[in-house]
Amino acid sequence: MKVKVSREALLKGIQTVLPVVPTRSTLPILSHLLIETKKGGIYLAGTDLEVGISCVAEAEVVEDGATTIPAKRFSDLIKELPADATLTLSTKKNQQVSLECGRSLFKLVGLPKEEFPRLPTPDDSGAMVIDQGVLQAMLGLTSFAVSHDESRYVLNGILFLARKGWLKLVATDGRRLALVSRDISNAPATDSHAVVPIKTVNELNRLLGEGPTLKITLKDTQIAFDLGNTQIISRLIEGKFPSYEQVIPQEVPQKLKVDRQALLLAARRIGLWATQESPSIRFDLKPNQLVLSKQTQEAGEAHEEISAAYTGPESSMGFNPHYIIDVLKALTDEEVEFELPGPDRPGVVRTKDHYTYIVLPMQLGP
Repeated sequence: MKVKVSREALLKGIQTVLPVVPTRSTLPILSHLLIETKKGGIYLAGTDLEVGISCVAEAEVVEDGATTIPAKRFSDLIKELPADATLTLSTKKNQQVSLECGRSLFKLVGLPKEEFPRLPTPDDSGAMVIDQGVLQAMLGLTSFAVSHDESRYVLNGILFLARKGWLKLVATDGRRLALVSRDISNAPATDSHAVVPIKTVNELNRLLGEGPTLKITLKDTQIAFDLGNTQIISRLIEGKFPSYEQVIPQEVPQKLKVDRQALLLAARRIGLWATQESPSIRFDLKPNQLVLSKQTQEAGEAHEEISAAYTGPESSMGFNPHYIIDVLKALTDEEVEFELPGPDRPGVVRTKDHYTYIVLPMQLGP
């Protein structure tokens, strides 16, 4: 193999696939990148056997071939080369890889390409098509609600539910639930669903935004995201996702409308007084006013009043401030409307663009 490639193009390709390469593994080949010539460029791939990412970097192919190369050392080397450099990458016998840059020559020892796990090429005949910006916004509205409790493995990801004409994403950790749906084209004729691991979601979110649309293909135990020059292949989480529809409350008239940014800042400040033993903060609902407060013997006392429109009787309830902060950060509207039916019932945010967020109340601490 022999290729000529700009340092900028090669570094971008490496940075695309490197995050899924494990830093420690019992299989040495997983610490390597696969580099293979393709028409018009070089194909780079990395995987941890759960998630695989591949991309194509533009390059001049002098001689076809393939090799693997130690990912971290290779990445660190490319970062240290001049930004405007043109590199010549070639392979010799005994898995030796040579990199020439001006008057510099570097040699690295790789492993046989046959040892590298091949990423499957998905059949996109039944792929869903969605705008990249739309999917990125959907992930932003749901990913923070994913559970990180490994004992509830099926909740460690986002449910992708596709039905004719739309895609729905659902995430829950058992104490809150976020749900959003959007119209899509090329939706499957029959319902399809998959629980996508949060690691895959994070990698996908990192790479979205570089093109207009992407294709999503569901096949048995895998899901594929085709972003054009970049593909992500991931295993799915096995198990039955909870029946989320049953926990969505009916709309209630007790509603609080408040400036989103004002509530966000107040929740952050009052949340500083919450402790591990007493994690909730107090919400006092009054006519034209919301009062946030927290008092503990260890931390002291915090109290803040916010102007708000409220329709309902005066009441008090407790919420984990982080669960309120997360949704306020994800939303973009100037005002947010909460349904707050009482201290023993969940609070709900519903927006006009098909987004629902449910958060369970907490006992009020001392």
